Amino acid sequence: MARFILTRLLWMIPSLIVISFLAFVLIQLPPGDFVTTYIATLASSNEVVDQAAALALRERFGLDQPMLVQYFKWIINIVTAGDFGMSFEWQQPVGELIWERMALTLILTFSTLLATWGIALPIGIFSAVKKYSIGDYIVTMFSFIGLAVPSFL
Repeated sequence: MARFILTRLLWMIPSLIVISFLAFVLIQLPPGDFVTTYIATLASSNEVVDQAAALALRERFGLDQPMLVQYFKWIINIVTAGDFGMSFEWQQPVGELIWERMALTLILTFSTLLATWGIALPIGIFSAVKKYSIGDYIVTMFSFIGLAVPSFL
């Protein structure tokens, strides 16, 4: 069993590398980059950005380098410092943005887990103690209804 777990953990490393590379490439595929979009947004609000400022922004965000260099810098920062970089849109560290959303997700997940256990354990105990009674059949029916309801509800 330990060998199986170790094998899976070792296969996790190349899987994460491939998935992260594919995600990075997909983000890079659309034409233009953040600076081009940013300049277009400023132009739509009648603000002018000169080429020197655009070049400085590209250099600041590392967009002037080849895609593979950008990817390896990104991965090395994540692995060594836990730094996911800056969000272009929100102008905040990506790690903070992830944690804000992850915290709410974890709260929702654990509260749902506690509610599920809080309902399921008493029902299971009642069904085990009052086996084949009318109460057991009613509780079992509601349990099956609960299982039939889609999880997104």
